[in-house]
Parts: sequence; structure tokens; C-alpha cells
Amino acid sequence: MANVFDNMPDVGKKKKVSGATQPSRTPLLLGLLAGCLVLFLCGLLAGGGYWLWSLQQGKVATATGNTNSGTNPVLPILPGGSGKTRIAFSVERGGRPEDKFVWVMNADGSDAKQLLTQASSPAFSPDGSLIAYYHWNDGIYIANADGTHPRKILGESNAKYLAWSHDGKWIAFSSQPSLQENAPINIDAIRVDGSGRRLIVIGGTQPTWSPDDKQIAFATCRGPDCGIYKASSAGGDAGTKIVGELGSNPAWSPNGNTIVYQADVDGVKQLFIVNVDGTGKKQLTSGTVPHVGAQWSPDGSAIYYRSPEGGSWGIWRMNADGSNPTRIANDVQPVDWAYERLALSK
Repeated sequence: MANVFDNMPDVGKKKKVSGATQPSRTPLLLGLLAGCLVLFLCGLLAGGGYWLWSLQQGKVATATGNTNSGTNPVLPILPGGSGKTRIAFSVERGGRPEDKFVWVMNADGSDAKQLLTQASSPAFSPDGSLIAYYHWNDGIYIANADGTHPRKILGESNAKYLAWSHDGKWIAFSSQPSLQENAPINIDAIRVDGSGRRLIVIGGTQPTWSPDDKQIAFATCRGPDCGIYKASSAGGDAGTKIVGELGSNPAWSPNGNTIVYQADVDGVKQLFIVNVDGTGKKQLTSGTVPHVGAQWSPDGSAIYYRSPEGGSWGIWRMNADGSNPTRIANDVQPVDWAYERLALSK
């Protein structure tokens, strides 16, 4: 490293003298005083500059609304990520409604930020320009994808687990208007403007639309047989079973052929895939901790999910066949880990 004094003038250096004449100390003292004065002024200017920079940064954070509540996720950025696909996910920092948030980040783990407060169950519109979510404990809201202009489309305190239809017109959700014990949970749908609410399935939760929007898959029990069922999205259909074994939280693949879901293995929830006709079931994850909330990448080549593997709740990505699991976010405790899915935009 270069010496900061290398280019300073030769102030106070000794000069050759002849005979017994003593050098004068005045130039040396003046040089030291001048040097001290220069250093003092540099320090003063640097401190003032840093103060102004800090003030400006605070103004920017306030103006953009990018102020974080609680502990920020630790997000390792994966090499080679395009950054185009966005992931929305819930984060819980306590038991109050005010402690529940929706965050977003790129699919490679970069650019994570808090988007919404008192929120969970996010779902992106098909074009990625809007995001629907459950606002605690008020109902279903829609906002722009950057969190601006939030508006309520349904006031119901227990309308959660949202799924946006691929044509962009409908939002399906789990509905329990009566909060009494053992009250039925149905699947309803509502238009994006809040109109046209309709019943799809009596007795069901966690809906996901087929790519052509003609069917939904969901979790339910039909008598003692609990698992993943499918039914007409037009309503009036009790549904047919795809897979039992207490399967839940399905997500329909982009190509329409496969469903990823979670089910218990030795009392721990793990991820599976199954063909829509019920054949070809395959377990993707294993171990002593849950793997839940799975969602497909827009091209169907990868599956994103949540797990506390490694000691804290994180967000993970694996290939569609279950290979190469990679953590992309740490310290992201979900709001409803057994019920919510991640949301991905194109």
C-alpha cells in the first residue's frame, strides 16, 4: 500500500549545515503544526461526508418502504441464477398479526426484501404484475407486485391458502366463514375485482389449478380416505382421489402431468410427486425434519420448498426429480408451515 505521506512537501526535513551552526527548529515545528492541521481538516470533512451519506441512505430506505422488521434472512446468492423468477414467501417473527410478513426475492436467493406486513399465503398473478395474499385477520387483499396500492377484495377472517388461476380471472381459496369448532372448510373462488364469489368444492383446502384451469387439485377427506383429490373448477363435483395416505398441499406442474405434494413418513412430512392419474408416485425428500410448501418453477424443471434442515427454517431448490437440493435462504420461519405454499412468478 502506498504511504499517504509520500507526496507531501519536504516540510521540516533536516538540511545540510556547515561547521558548528545548529539547525533552526522553527521549520520543523511549523511543519508538524501544518501536518496536524491538514489531518484534522481531512478527518472533519470525512466525518461530515459520512454523516450526510448516512442521512441520505435513511431517507432512501424510508421512501422506498424497504425497512425490515425482525431479523433479515441470510441469503447465499447461487451462481448462474437469472434473477428473473421471483419467489414470495411468508416470514413469522412472533405470534401477533403484526409479526407476520410477506417477503420476496429472486429465485437465485438475491435481492430479498420485505414486501407486506400482517400478511401470509401469497400468490402471484400469471403475469407477475400483482400479488394476492391473506391480510391478518381481515381477508384477501391484492397489491401490485412491488407491494404498492393494496386493496381488499374479500373481508373474511379465515380465507387463506390462495391460488391464482392461469387466465388471471379467479383466485381460489380455503373458506371457513364460521369459526365454530368442526365448521366445514370449503374451496371457493372469487374474481380479482372481488365480485362473483362461488363455491367450487364442499370440504376441501389448499387448492391448485390445472394449467388449463378446468380442474383443481386439493386436500380433503372423503370419509376415512384422506389425501389429494381433483375436481372440476366449475363446481358441483365432489372430486376423485389421486393419492391417499394423508397427502396435502398439492401443486400442479406447469405441463399438467404431475402433482407435487407432502405426506407423512414416520410422522415427518416429506415431498412426493405423482402423476395426475395416480400412477408413478415417487418420494423426493427424506430425513427427520419436514420438507413442505413445495411449488414448481415456471418451466417445471425445479421444485422450491421449505425445510428446517440444517437447524433453521430455510427455502430450498431441487431438480424436479429430487436431485441436487440447495438452500437459497436461511432464517425464514414460515407463518403456517404445514399449509402454505411458496409463490413463484414468471
